[in-house]
Amino acid sequence: MQSHVQSGKIVQHNAPTVTASNSSHTLENVSIGRHPKAMSPAQMMHLQRTIGNRSVAELFKQHSKGTKAVEKPDETIAAADSIQAAPSATQPDIQRKVYIKRTLFGGYRNKSKSGRGSEGSGERNVKTMMEDNKSRYFNSKNEMSQYAANTTEKIGYVEKTSTWIRIPNELTVIGEKHTATTLHDVVKAVGTDKFMYEGYTEHPAEAVDNPELQANMRQRDAIGDAKFGGVGTGPGTKSHYAESFYPKIIRGLQGLKVRHDYQIMGSEAEKNLLGMAIRFAASAEEDSGLYQTYSAQEDLWRNTATSLEGDIKSAAPLADAMLTAGSSDLFTTFMQELTEYATTKIEEEQARATEADKSAFAAKWHMAEVDYDVEGSEIMKAEKARDFSMFQHIKKAKSDGYLLYGLGDLHLKRIKELLDAEGIKSEDMNTFMSNQDATHPQR
Repeated sequence: MQSHVQSGKIVQHNAPTVTASNSSHTLENVSIGRHPKAMSPAQMMHLQRTIGNRSVAELFKQHSKGTKAVEKPDETIAAADSIQAAPSATQPDIQRKVYIKRTLFGGYRNKSKSGRGSEGSGERNVKTMMEDNKSRYFNSKNEMSQYAANTTEKIGYVEKTSTWIRIPNELTVIGEKHTATTLHDVVKAVGTDKFMYEGYTEHPAEAVDNPELQANMRQRDAIGDAKFGGVGTGPGTKSHYAESFYPKIIRGLQGLKVRHDYQIMGSEAEKNLLGMAIRFAASAEEDSGLYQTYSAQEDLWRNTATSLEGDIKSAAPLADAMLTAGSSDLFTTFMQELTEYATTKIEEEQARATEADKSAFAAKWHMAEVDYDVEGSEIMKAEKARDFSMFQHIKKAKSDGYLLYGLGDLHLKRIKELLDAEGIKSEDMNTFMSNQDATHPQR
């Protein structure tokens, strides 16, 4: 039986079976006859659906690239609209980029046009999705429409890795290296607000009546919101706070050093936290050593905090005072009092945890093979306290129906056995993305 296209219909004539070896001659008769005019993409796609992918690929090679057909062993051409799990790499470059799951035979069918083309805006506009170079796989046309309307929260395209993902309907804890693919990339792809992230730190009780500390912490939150592109961070969204303030402030200041000329050296993030710590000290309990250290030279500390909150992140007022005194005692004493006060608050928080959680943490927590320091150092005591706080927040995230929790890779290494014992899914970012790539169709 031989076919050709006439007035939009398939006309069939009795003829020998078309095989791969004689498909070149037959296709030429079917599609372009004796006229040398090249087919349009629409005609090519119609022909592909009519007589199969393999023969069209041969025709495409001959007439689009001017190459001579290569003879192949006889093989019957597949029936019209051949079924595939995903597009073949051997097909021509006119591949469609939106795929809808088949209801009867499995796999996906790709679409180049739709009556829903006007739905959505920007990169999620249906017509735009069908024309760009990203592949998206939907379970139905309705899911495609929901994705276009930004009402989905488990599917999306991760730009950094060019990966289509479909996250599970349960909490996944992801450990990341903060300079590579991060939770920001995953959340921006799927658009959920059901996430917690290490970059968001709870506001301490001391901030309630302290407008300077509130402003400092809200500015920190805003930086986090910007990194997530505003996705899931608007008014009324779920809380993203992933850990307690108290161990974070101790840990965050460990890298600060006083140079021989009394200049305070550290990263911008550490200097930001020093300014936050000074604002925090202003609201410490009045009988504490921290508050007394602060109030003894309140103007100096306030000026230093204001300078640290400026564009150049300078601790110049404190450095000048230490230079005048010829001593770094001002900084050293402040750090000692801050650590002691925050440690007391950590102990109060941990005392409120269940005995089961405390026992499980004591049994399963361990340092990573490559970690910061020995377990008894100030930095590791703070890290261990942060891990316990994160464990508590992860359990809350699970009970509250969150989908994602992001933390540093070292934190995950230290508490992974604990999470496994709790039945909480966790993996590092590379594994997460590899599993997504393997589990869901990609192109």
